[in-house]
Amino acid sequence: MFGQRGRRWARIALATVAGGALALGSAAPAAADDPATGVAKSVGGGVTLMLNDAPKGVGGLALKMQGQLVPVFCIDFHTPVARDGEYQEGTWDESQVKNLGKVQWVLTHGHPNADQAKLLVAAGATVPEKADAEKLLYFGTQTAVWHFSDGVELGDWVADRGLLGKQQYDVVKKVHDYLVTNATDQPEPKAELSVDPASATATVGEKAGPFTVKGPAGDITVAVSGGAAVDAEGKPVTKTTNGGRFWLSAEGAGDVTVTVSAQDSVSFGRVFLFTGGKDQKQKLILGGSTGATVTAKAGAAFAAAPTPTTPSESPSPSPTTPAESPSPSAPVGSPAPSTSPASNGGDLPLTGSPIAAAIAAGVALLAAGAVAVLVVRRRKLRFTA
Repeated sequence: MFGQRGRRWARIALATVAGGALALGSAAPAAADDPATGVAKSVGGGVTLMLNDAPKGVGGLALKMQGQLVPVFCIDFHTPVARDGEYQEGTWDESQVKNLGKVQWVLTHGHPNADQAKLLVAAGATVPEKADAEKLLYFGTQTAVWHFSDGVELGDWVADRGLLGKQQYDVVKKVHDYLVTNATDQPEPKAELSVDPASATATVGEKAGPFTVKGPAGDITVAVSGGAAVDAEGKPVTKTTNGGRFWLSAEGAGDVTVTVSAQDSVSFGRVFLFTGGKDQKQKLILGGSTGATVTAKAGAAFAAAPTPTTPSESPSPSPTTPAESPSPSAPVGSPAPSTSPASNGGDLPLTGSPIAAAIAAGVALLAAGAVAVLVVRRRKLRFTA
């Protein structure tokens, strides 16, 4: 029993040491060295829409970053944009813009991140012939963003107000309605990629975790060595998203490592603020993604499952020699004669054990004492009389 317990505690200690080594050796969250920057640019043609019961001309925007134009959306309807002005990556808290959790859902399921055909089907919209589908989807997404960030309402098409053509306007309106109706809060994408916790321990047959991923928006790849990544129901996990969770499992004792990677460190949903003062010019939110691939690591140490212990068997009683039956000639209740040699040379057999003799002597002494007491009392009585 002691040996089994000792081996079990040794395995637990080994797993603890291995878990500590994983924690010390795991990579720090991967992040860009400096906040990303870009220059605001007007792109595409503008359209006129009914916004807050008035016709309003609006245009498309992009940030020029690392030599490419990345779509952005306005999250500050009442402030003019700094065209050709420099913007720097910030946080949702810094922007102080409302409902960015729902804006993130709109960006995830709207243009340009959703599949164009699937988005149109979901919205129940059909793009007219020769119309610019991307342009209509962009403004359907932008008006949904404004609904949450600024409380701006997209009205129905009205004739003779100089609005976008009715068929195209209907596409914008249906995409807007679909995104607004279904939006739910999503977590803020991060400029870094991390896995929490960096290490964990478990026993073979159990799951280690959960591990939570925080990083850019979009798909995050999960690659495992020495085991597998699974969800809460035990199904394999190869991809996750910002805020996603997974567990690690193993078929044998040892270490399991996991590497998560995101293709774009600067992802849609990141806020950009004007470098000349965040409240001086329009605030923007990235609609597309750019930047280098980033990775982060974590791991788990698995100890062997303890060996089931079986109850120790009680030793079987040793056979005892049955007591000798008294001799047929001996009277019932008489002590059996001793087989030891007599102390007097063996001429006569002993008739009792030493213990019996001692008891007899004690009884005799008690009797003698009692007689002596009686004698003394009788003498006293006679003397006093």
